[in-house]
Amino acid sequence: MYRRTLGPVLLAAVPAAFLAMRAQPGRSAAPGEPVGPGEHRAMTLMAGSLAKQTSDLAVQRATHPKVKQFASIESAEQLTIAQVLTDMATPREVELDPRRAAILQQLAAQPSGPAFDAAYVQGQIQGHQELFELQDAFLRTQNTMATDQAHIAMLARTTIQSHLTLLRDLAETLRS
Repeated sequence: MYRRTLGPVLLAAVPAAFLAMRAQPGRSAAPGEPVGPGEHRAMTLMAGSLAKQTSDLAVQRATHPKVKQFASIESAEQLTIAQVLTDMATPREVELDPRRAAILQQLAAQPSGPAFDAAYVQGQIQGHQELFELQDAFLRTQNTMATDQAHIAMLARTTIQSHLTLLRDLAETLRS
């Protein structure tokens, strides 16, 4: 009951993210590939973990105020979505697969400054595109939209679309 009443309210402000890999590390949902509920949850948690960790790094190291602002919001949203998906107030951090760990390491190796900001934003664009495809693939495989997980995916997909617009605008701002 708690999730039904509070979950949609919280998720209205949450961009869905967090993808854990299926059976194969580094794997993402291919366009048109079916994604079951367990896979959806795990993959969403994995992608969100990368988004949160890179955003936490950007809060500390980004130099552009809009990049810092987005990173702060993204980090908070990823914590919220993890709380909703795990039913835990303090969810454990999902261990990154090798591909995502390498992405985090590459960003961490960048010195603070405009190059860091651009790399963070580009990584967020790629991660959000992956998350959008995952939510879309999951929703296409559902026989009913009357489940909490389908509702989460619907809210996430819409929020991810708006984040992609914001991120693309931010990337353009950084280029000028």
